[in-house]
Amino acid sequence: MAIDIEFRHDGVGIIYNCYGATTTKDFSDAKNSLLASPEWIKRIKKCRYAIIDLTSVETISSNYQEMATIVAQDTRSAAIAAPGALVAVSAPGDLGYGLARMCEVLVEQLGWETRVFRSRIEAELWIHQRAKEKFGIDLASMGPAA
Repeated sequence: MAIDIEFRHDGVGIIYNCYGATTTKDFSDAKNSLLASPEWIKRIKKCRYAIIDLTSVETISSNYQEMATIVAQDTRSAAIAAPGALVAVSAPGDLGYGLARMCEVLVEQLGWETRVFRSRIEAELWIHQRAKEKFGIDLASMGPAA
């Protein structure tokens, strides 16, 4: 799998670090691993934000059926996670950016606040700002990792 998952800020955030040749099936597999584990589901319940980092992705491939599967998984995650969770995508490449914008539209009905950025720094800054405004959580005071 070309995705490493990490939790940050005492489980308030989840990061999908993507790299190499990445497919939408990789995203689906990563989400399945989270949704299949009672321990991960407990963590998802605490989650207030997610960052999907496509910075180190060399190639990305997708098909419509896999996208539909991801949207179904996101629907399940949205039912578990805090209402109005924040999702930031860091996508410097044009293809990743385009796919992320398409996904942004597909998950609009979930109630997540989603934005796509060209850099990880922009994504992190937005998450920090919105977490403070929306949830009253000062991520900077929580330290970097879970």
